[in-house]
Amino acid sequence: MIIVVEGTKKFCDYEMFMRAMGVALSGINNDSNIQVWSAGPHVINNYTAAFCNSSENFLRQKGFKVKFSKVHPTWISDNLHHVNYFAFFSLPQEPVSRLVKQAQLVESCEVGIFRY
Repeated sequence: MIIVVEGTKKFCDYEMFMRAMGVALSGINNDSNIQVWSAGPHVINNYTAAFCNSSENFLRQKGFKVKFSKVHPTWISDNLHHVNYFAFFSLPQEPVSRLVKQAQLVESCEVGIFRY
């Protein structure tokens, strides 16, 4: 399973982020490898790394392996057909990114937009 995480510079609610990642993980199928690609910005990358580090032991006990990678949005754009879940974080008045709009067109990719 591949999860992409992206957000805006103004997003800063870690609790909402953690709830959203729980939603993303609820869609795990029989795939024992979970790859989390973070496209930034810096705060989102830090939240994603913290989530992967804190949940790694729990998921390992359940038979899952978690791999975290910071990747460039262009690389994600070229590989959207592999993505299973796309989580986008922003404030209510902020528009979604170009990458979110592309992900919404991919049939195999579920998109979650989280705003507070």
